[in-house]
Amino acid sequence: MNNKSLLYRVIPKARRPLNRAVQLALLIIGASALATPGFTQEEAKKGGYNLQLEEIIVTAQKREEDLMSVPGSVTAFTAQDMINTGAVTIQDIDAFIPGVDIGDTVGGSTQLGITVRGVSSPNISSGQDPSVATFYDGSYMPRAVTSIPFTDIARTEVLKGPQGTLFGRNSTAGVINIVPNKPSQEFEGFAKTRIGTNDQLRLEGMINAPVNESLAFRGNLFSNQRSGNTESATNGGDFRDEGYWAARGVFLWNLSDNTEIQLAADYEDRDEMPRPAIGVSKYAYESSNNPFRSKDQHDVAGDGNGYNSARTNEEETRDMYGVSLQINHAINDEWDMFGIVSYRDWETTNLQEEDGTSDPRRYLDTNNIEESNIFYSEVRFNYVTDKLNLITGANYSEEDVFQRTDIGLLADSYMQFLTILGGFGGPDDFIWDLLAGAPEEFYQILSAGEGIAVLPPSFTGTYFTETMDNTGDFVNWGVFVDGTYQITDTIRIAAGLRYSYDEKEYTWQTYEPDLDWPFAPERVNYNPAETGAPEDQWFDKFSDTDDWSKTTGRLVLDWQFTDYAMTYASVATGYKSGGFNGQSFGAVIAGSFAPEEMTSYEIGLKGDFFNETLRTEAAIFHHKLDGKQDQKSVKNGPDDPTAAPGVVSSDEKADGIELIVTWSITDTLRVAGLTTYRETENISDLYYNSAGELSGGNKSIGETNTEYTLKLDWTPEIAFGYMLLHMNYQYAEVSGPNVDSVIYATGPWYFQDKKLLNARLAWSNEADTIEVALWGNNLLDKEYAGNPGGLAADTLGAYHTRPDDTLTWGLDLRYSF
Repeated sequence: MNNKSLLYRVIPKARRPLNRAVQLALLIIGASALATPGFTQEEAKKGGYNLQLEEIIVTAQKREEDLMSVPGSVTAFTAQDMINTGAVTIQDIDAFIPGVDIGDTVGGSTQLGITVRGVSSPNISSGQDPSVATFYDGSYMPRAVTSIPFTDIARTEVLKGPQGTLFGRNSTAGVINIVPNKPSQEFEGFAKTRIGTNDQLRLEGMINAPVNESLAFRGNLFSNQRSGNTESATNGGDFRDEGYWAARGVFLWNLSDNTEIQLAADYEDRDEMPRPAIGVSKYAYESSNNPFRSKDQHDVAGDGNGYNSARTNEEETRDMYGVSLQINHAINDEWDMFGIVSYRDWETTNLQEEDGTSDPRRYLDTNNIEESNIFYSEVRFNYVTDKLNLITGANYSEEDVFQRTDIGLLADSYMQFLTILGGFGGPDDFIWDLLAGAPEEFYQILSAGEGIAVLPPSFTGTYFTETMDNTGDFVNWGVFVDGTYQITDTIRIAAGLRYSYDEKEYTWQTYEPDLDWPFAPERVNYNPAETGAPEDQWFDKFSDTDDWSKTTGRLVLDWQFTDYAMTYASVATGYKSGGFNGQSFGAVIAGSFAPEEMTSYEIGLKGDFFNETLRTEAAIFHHKLDGKQDQKSVKNGPDDPTAAPGVVSSDEKADGIELIVTWSITDTLRVAGLTTYRETENISDLYYNSAGELSGGNKSIGETNTEYTLKLDWTPEIAFGYMLLHMNYQYAEVSGPNVDSVIYATGPWYFQDKKLLNARLAWSNEADTIEVALWGNNLLDKEYAGNPGGLAADTLGAYHTRPDDTLTWGLDLRYSF
């Protein structure tokens, strides 16, 4: 790709007119720059809020080093960044990291999807893995637990591009590395609270204390409660209210001058509403198509509960704990060793609305239930001399997975499906109305003729489920070596290799619905006939086993051309194991899908210029991805009554650029901007989209829309204490529906360019023991919502959307000691 053309196309788009509020903010910046005399970094004031371009220590290469000396695309989201933005999970940080998108479009916080440089991490089926690996305190975090809360976190590192050499499994597109604070020998602590609109109440406390001269303890408690934006017209919490608490405790024992041992444990209890499914079809609450109306009405029953159209039982829960043991040991002046063993266990539920109505004839719910655990271990040895920095090691993990996915129906909605698919009428017709007064014996005759259940009106309000049970036993191990050699004082070369092995044993099983009727109902999604097995074996457990292995590596050359600037060039390969589609019995016949394999080339520049006042981080990359595992809403055929998340494989090529610029205009004023641009060529396998239309098979060429984030930090001199104003403006151009989009509803909330202005004004005392801050998000009070859809959209005509937050604001308080 022509880089000159790429840059030419990126820069003009960034000159679009900004919102008047942002123009005003830029005017203030310019005026401040003119009115305030310049300072060098050495003259920066001591204490208070520091806006210097500081050294940020990261562990992107499995060793501590300055962020700006790492020859790769790494972004660090610091503890102060978390405070300024109010971030509590990785979902809150993507706007501040170019090329990264983190969302929960499938489910809620237990089903996040992570996308880096256009490569997504599907997060619904337990038979597949993410393309972006998440680590927490050195341990690998599986797909259902990546949204672990930010409790007493030092920083979150985001590494882009293949990272398999050092991080191993499932890091085709990158790595998110969450690094908590460690205990120290200093007695300290804090208490924080955030109160705000939507009844938000966030509480956090931390204490760090030495137990004796060699042992220290650090403990943290965190609680977050918040109401949703849309009130339930009947019972229960607001739609997408939040409620969870978490705790973590760590002991650090300095066994000797050369050895330290860390024992850590954490726990989370989450009980909240799942992602909102605000109905916007004609069957929705008050027949309203406005996703920002104040109320909505759902009727989710769930297994074991009687149906009541005036009651909803939606919930998302996660009960999780983790323990880990780490050891760091300096063997001698040149060798040291690190080891970790960890275990994590979690149980989740996600019972959610799928039709966005309280109409029993449209009823559809889903529930994702998981009871899983993972054992992870790693050992590595580091050899350091004046010229060579060598790391070698191995990792091993075992993951036991149980996932139950329920699709819940009423007899009413089941008969609505039969009305439409049987050719008796459309969404507004109903077979019980057409056969009004017919005796129950007549429905038995119809059932015998069709070979499926044709239920009589006496079953109205009867709830039943289609269930898919999946189990998985996954084993992964790898060995690796990676070294950096100092060729000259300014030139280094790094190279590494990893061998990875994955083995997966996976099962599928469904059950007969619990209905008192002599004929079984037609399946709306989980149809065991797709296995090709005889009918008397449909409810047996089906299983498959496969394994994959791959050697991947990297080669990097970097040149430090000044004391504060470097450039680098790299080539790296990445691998994600194959897997199984747990959401379809067709996978029993199709077998496993192939691994993802990536080759990536990257050229980058990092440096602090103009007396260390202007920091630039830029990367240009090209990658080729074979077997990309895309998650899409798919049907098994044009007559399939419902759509469900599934894996569609594709091959992709991409060229892109990422840029972060930070300018310390003075010691009291700093501005920053970041953006990304990417062009892709993609050929996917054929599949049926959510409307039952054949899609894929052809080359599609695309490019990212204009996206950028601007940041301002200003700490003016005041008479008493210190003040910090943080502002950020996020712009994301939305070009409209693409070839894969299915449009069920239109309105001013969909496919709109996003313009979000957020701010936080903080004051702290001279000793920095007290901080008070006012904050506001979406200060322009814009209304955005996702393209309406859902499992019942095509057949039942019932679709829903997820509205984003409008204006929220509140107060932060902190006391430190």
